[in-house]
Amino acid sequence: MPRTRPRRLITVFAVLVCLLLVGGGAFYFTGAYGSWRDERSLSAACKGLLSKEDARSVTRGSRIYAKQDHQFDFLFSEDDSSGRITNCALKDRDARSIVAVDIHWTSKARVTTQTLQFQLQQNIRTGTVPIGAGWPGSIASDDGQLFGIVELTCRNKQEESLLVTSRVLYLKADDENRAGLARFTTSTAKRAAERFGCDAPMGKVTGSVAPDPVRNQVPLGKAAGTCAPVVALTEGVKQAGTVSAGDAPSDPHTLAEGCYLTDAHGYQLYRLTASYGTLAENVRREAGEFAVTGDSGFDDKNHHGYGSAQCTDSPSARSTL
Repeated sequence: MPRTRPRRLITVFAVLVCLLLVGGGAFYFTGAYGSWRDERSLSAACKGLLSKEDARSVTRGSRIYAKQDHQFDFLFSEDDSSGRITNCALKDRDARSIVAVDIHWTSKARVTTQTLQFQLQQNIRTGTVPIGAGWPGSIASDDGQLFGIVELTCRNKQEESLLVTSRVLYLKADDENRAGLARFTTSTAKRAAERFGCDAPMGKVTGSVAPDPVRNQVPLGKAAGTCAPVVALTEGVKQAGTVSAGDAPSDPHTLAEGCYLTDAHGYQLYRLTASYGTLAENVRREAGEFAVTGDSGFDDKNHHGYGSAQCTDSPSARSTL
């Protein structure tokens, strides 16, 4: 009789252990543990600045997880003075899509902005359009990737801005995905500004984004956006063989814009671009690459030139041809 109670305790303990093992096994094998782990990694990614809803809309999947992966980080720099605040990579277990996110202070992001300026304006495969909805930013697309960029000028920090960039791989650059990336990039920028004390003007929720102008040409005479000034030069442009234009909407808040003039065979003849804000500061190339220095000039050998202008709400603007 004296041993009855210990036996009961042992029995109860054994039953509890079995229940825990069964419950834990069910939690693991039904996928609940994996979902919990993915959700936790997403919450912690990029210092918790990402909207889970917007992240899922841009990856087009529900099983998203985050990790530190420099393999997909085209802005990666080992330089401690790069101004980077945080970065992360989001992946989808049901799809190939990958999203790389970077957040920088622009005062120390010279190498970063040079990389962006090249990708958005000098890579002939990339077409750039405004994010829209009052946001100081742009969306660009290449054959197999999408880019989003927003620069928030901090009114309470002298000569300082927050630069938020996102890059998506293995996702079709259709209207829905372009709009999804715009929402994701702008919501991340808004959260970053709130977290790091950057008092900056914000836009509204983005609804749609213009299609890629490089792959959606219009007849030269119908250009009504960034290529509209070229229409006035139609005769001269036609003599050079131009028949169509990669036209994008004009937007006073965009960071980069372009007009792409194409011949009858689909080849780009001229590429006219303009950049603003921090990107404008990196248009000037080193003399070793282009024989152009100063605020304006033209290199006959490389058929490349640029000019500068002062703007009301931007330190400067750079136009390139």
